Amino acid sequence: MPKTASRSARRGQGGRPATVTPELEQHIERTAASFAEATVRAMAALPDGISIDQTGQNGGEGEQAPKPRNRAQRRAEQRAERTLLADIERRNRNQLMPHYITAGLVGLAQVVHALAAQAHAAGVAAVVTGLACAAAGAAGHVLLRRREHLLAEWTLWSGLLTAATSLWMVSAVISGFTWGSLAVALAGDYAFGARWWAANRHPEAVEPVTQPEPEVAPVEVDESLLALYPRRWADYLGGTGCVLAGSQLVSGEPFKHGIEYILRLHPGKHDLDMVRANMSKIASGLGHPQTKLTVDPYEENPALARFRVVTHSPVAADVYFHGPQFDDGQIVLGPYIDGLGDAVWRLYTDNSIWGGLIVGGTGSGKSRLIDVIALTALYTGYTYVIHVDGQDGMSCPQLWEHAQERYGADDAEYALRRLIAMQQYRQRNRRGGGHGFNPAPEYPGILVIVDEAHVVVTKENAEKWAKLAREARKVGIAVIMADQDGSLETFKKSVLRGSLRAGNAVGLRTDERSQGQILAHGQFNLHDLPAIPGYGHTLGEVARHAPFKNRWVPTREDATKREAKGKPLPQGLRLVEDWYEQAPKIVLDHGTLHAGNRARRDGLAAAPATTATATPAPAAAQAAPSTAQGDATPRPMRMVLPTVPKLRGTDGANTPTSPAPAAAATPAVPDAAGSEQLGMELSESEQRVLAAIRAGHTQPSTIAEHVGLTRQRVGALLGTLAGKELVTKTGSGPAVRYEATTAAA
Repeated sequence: MPKTASRSARRGQGGRPATVTPELEQHIERTAASFAEATVRAMAALPDGISIDQTGQNGGEGEQAPKPRNRAQRRAEQRAERTLLADIERRNRNQLMPHYITAGLVGLAQVVHALAAQAHAAGVAAVVTGLACAAAGAAGHVLLRRREHLLAEWTLWSGLLTAATSLWMVSAVISGFTWGSLAVALAGDYAFGARWWAANRHPEAVEPVTQPEPEVAPVEVDESLLALYPRRWADYLGGTGCVLAGSQLVSGEPFKHGIEYILRLHPGKHDLDMVRANMSKIASGLGHPQTKLTVDPYEENPALARFRVVTHSPVAADVYFHGPQFDDGQIVLGPYIDGLGDAVWRLYTDNSIWGGLIVGGTGSGKSRLIDVIALTALYTGYTYVIHVDGQDGMSCPQLWEHAQERYGADDAEYALRRLIAMQQYRQRNRRGGGHGFNPAPEYPGILVIVDEAHVVVTKENAEKWAKLAREARKVGIAVIMADQDGSLETFKKSVLRGSLRAGNAVGLRTDERSQGQILAHGQFNLHDLPAIPGYGHTLGEVARHAPFKNRWVPTREDATKREAKGKPLPQGLRLVEDWYEQAPKIVLDHGTLHAGNRARRDGLAAAPATTATATPAPAAAQAAPSTAQGDATPRPMRMVLPTVPKLRGTDGANTPTSPAPAAAATPAVPDAAGSEQLGMELSESEQRVLAAIRAGHTQPSTIAEHVGLTRQRVGALLGTLAGKELVTKTGSGPAVRYEATTAAA
């Protein structure tokens, strides 16, 4: 057999392959040179230490190569890598769940197909597998619904998912694993996973653009004042027979905004609580305003205290809100009057969320304080805010508009039932089985802000509110209550006020002295604070007891007024409307939301029984047509959690459950003279609002646009008309509707 040609015979001259031309060889050399140059540049761009030769050559010049790592170091690095990967998987577990299920089904189908092929029973195995998948899907749906992990609107989705999974498993078991079955599985994965990802997405990180607080320049203290206040203390406060007999004010030293002394108390007779209780008498003895005196405990010696006399307050001018400040679970409210730190509102600690109490009279800045707390809570990215307002949003209109849920005076009882249901659900279904509560975007804290508490809290529900405020914090629900009166009568002499103060307490100036006695002991009274909006006093169990100035978030109306007075706001200052509009809005976890929705359904089911025990309606109402109840049926609402309106007859009375008597009279229709008399009793604005309702405008916003008044003014007029039984109200929030009664027809 002839031998094949040798390799050298197949080459051309010079030993090159006959097909390689000089031009091609030059191109290859240029490409290699370019690649080498790019490699050198890439190595030069690497951080120091990465480009070092790791071959372990010891004979060459330069630095010696690092020694090989031992086994312990390698294991430590491997553990760190595994921990990092596990953390990434944990944070994305909800998003990866559809892929996990698809991979599991593909593996299961392949295993069943292999076993069925060996037993020559592919058809039987396919049918059994399909039925098993259908049964498992149905059982899982029932279980999740029972444990409140699956909402009612997911029923169709879960049914389609179960059917599609069963059919695919039958096909895959019969035909085995093919590229076609894999393509169908991936298509189903993304088709059904789209809705899952929409409901379980990562929260969008929002980093508020904050501006640094303006620095206050230090002031010089007159040296003559250093001896003035100790002398007055000895004459009027520490002398024999005085309120703090035996005490001394010594060691005066200037600080940034005044003078700091050491207060020596009489051991065994005086304590810090006694000093705070007599602060008004101390102010009288020193001849200095009480609002410019602070006292704090001295380290490790209860017989001493740090007493400060503020001579140049750092909060004399407005303190503006330049952005949410949230530090270690605490909301920064504003600087103390002595400039030593900021007053804070404790929102989160380990395993808990905290509420509190806010007391302040008209014009004291209570709404400003609530806005700062609510805005900062929203910007955390893991707090769900619910607003309950006894004045239907007139107290804090921006919070009312932008809170995730809102309830007016008529909806307070439903809001309480809903919150109790949420608490009970979270107690039964503790996240991770751990102790206490730690917030997360997928399992947020719930902050309930109740304004005008005297309207919301009644003798019947005071204990329920107190129990909610005391116990629900461990499952992530906190209650903040605000009112103009901090006395026990506002809270129906229950333990509710004490339960709220256990978290936080802030007092602003009250209109009357009887409303400002918020502390059960001592002489301190909120009525003694200056009449300056935002000037408050922290009174919580764990807070520093000192006055502070709350940061102010101006509204657009404030900006317009300041501009008209020639005192414009600082350039670039963002207004409260802008902060609320850009605040992140998270959604509540499915189980908690479903538990609250079920409280609404329970209320609907119990409504007929409640109506049956109500006071009988007038005969005119009993003779109303059967369509009266249909007219009162709630319309479709944009609000996620609407209020259940009361069923009313044509004259506004409660519709009875018993049959109407046959001899009932027909409601009378006012004649022209009656209509004229009605017009004489109403103001011009009330007549315009009533005419707008007759024209078909049933919502306050549309009524306001029609008559040319503000929404707040229209709300007040609607309340007056409702009190005169000329209009009836159904729904709440964005779903509220007003209709004219027969008396106004």
